[in-house]
Amino acid sequence: MWIALLIILLLLAAYVFMLMPRLPRRSIAHLKAKYFAHRGLWDENMPENSLSAFQAAVDAGYGIELDVHLTKDGHLVVHHDDSTKRLCGVDYVISQTDLQTLRTCQLHDSGETIPTFDEVLEVVDGKVPLMVEVKVEKNVDALCSTLWERLKAYDGPLCMESFDPRAVSWFRKNAPQVIRGQLAFNHTRVQRGATPAKRRLNLFIASMFQNVIARPDFISYEAATESPHSVPMNIIRLFRPHMACWTIRSKEELEAAKNRYDLFIFEGFRPL
Repeated sequence: MWIALLIILLLLAAYVFMLMPRLPRRSIAHLKAKYFAHRGLWDENMPENSLSAFQAAVDAGYGIELDVHLTKDGHLVVHHDDSTKRLCGVDYVISQTDLQTLRTCQLHDSGETIPTFDEVLEVVDGKVPLMVEVKVEKNVDALCSTLWERLKAYDGPLCMESFDPRAVSWFRKNAPQVIRGQLAFNHTRVQRGATPAKRRLNLFIASMFQNVIARPDFISYEAATESPHSVPMNIIRLFRPHMACWTIRSKEELEAAKNRYDLFIFEGFRPL
């Protein structure tokens, strides 16, 4: 009986160890913002992840959440999807396409094209904090190292985040000074995966086991899917990590989330 109890306790300890965020808890006061415009402050006149949307966020004083990919020829571009089809109407996979070709793609016929990360940094220029989501396919080392080289030269408040724990782990190992976040969601999202492999990945993300290699400073969680009965999240919250949430789309949703989160990624309205 005592052996069985010891085994159970060891298994519980191992489970908690896997879920732990970074310890000790680091300050994120340097970010100087708690509201982050999701892909910029876009609307029907300004496409998401466009220079005009980023300028609008800067003018309004909001932090900016954006998405970074690596092109075939090694350039960092800012775009959410793996492909250009949804926003541009032509179908190029970003990681398999060179920058010159991507420059021919207009964002919703707006006259704007997919911006490079350098162009975005010039617009922001340290005026508001950045939350950089690293979009990984099979190029995690190349993407993260290229991004880090650019971030080292940038003088402004920022943090990084990713669904892929390999990217968060890369920054843990190679750039530990950067505040890092692990994107996550509840098990209810698992079946949204389009393929069995994607559903397995979603299950892994929902389990929060990726924390064992990522040891994030903050968890960036899909607020609409967090349950008060979530065992992984309830354990993680015991360690008091910083908590970000996505994506808040109304003042009512913001009010409901205020007591559980520190940072708020929003779109479709202005929190202030």
